[in-house]
Amino acid sequence: MPGIYPTTPETKITADLALRVYQKILAHAGRADPPAWHGVTAHTDPDGYGVTLTDSTVSIRVLFHNRVAIQTPSSRALMRFRKRLADIDAETAH
Repeated sequence: MPGIYPTTPETKITADLALRVYQKILAHAGRADPPAWHGVTAHTDPDGYGVTLTDSTVSIRVLFHNRVAIQTPSSRALMRFRKRLADIDAETAH
């Protein structure tokens, strides 16, 4: 059920993390449209101010002034998504 979930280290997603992951997805996705890598799809608003990362369950948007909006059905889904982002962020360029 969608709702407000407490922020913990396992669920906290910062704008910095999201933007790093966004850049890695763009670098590794090739010509895919929309770009996706390791199950996370990246989108950008036409004006370039908003970035969205999503999988089949969770969606996050980095908005103007580095605000982060999260849509998730559960804290468990958010924890899995956060881990997936951290794993992508930890990967080094080949």
